[in-house]
Amino acid sequence: MATLAVAADAASKAWAVSRLSGGRDITVAGGLVRLQLRINHGATFGLAAGYEPLLAVIAFAAVLLLGTWAVRASGTAERIGAALARSPGALHGGVVDWLHIWFYGPTFNLADVWLRGGILIAACGWLWHRRAPAA
Repeated sequence: MATLAVAADAASKAWAVSRLSGGRDITVAGGLVRLQLRINHGATFGLAAGYEPLLAVIAFAAVLLLGTWAVRASGTAERIGAALARSPGALHGGVVDWLHIWFYGPTFNLADVWLRGGILIAACGWLWHRRAPAA
């Protein structure tokens, strides 16, 4: 599952760089979604731009923690969620962001979707597995 998520993220970023360079935007769904190329040199929302070595260390630690969670997970949903929630890389000086939704401020990419969705799935799986037994 994680391999497929990484491949989809990498392919979508390659597509975005090839199709959206030079300031080209594509608007779809009646303006609800705009595909636009942005290079993010920081973490989420561009925070910590200029601190790529620190971000790389934090990303590496996050990968280790999420990997450990995936291995020790007690349920399938928890395991899949932790695997999807792998941290995006920060070693190349900038991350390709290309999705913009009208009601959400920052431009993001599939890795952001996998990260947030994976954490949500893993947390729900963890909570479901630990729910109180029916009386």
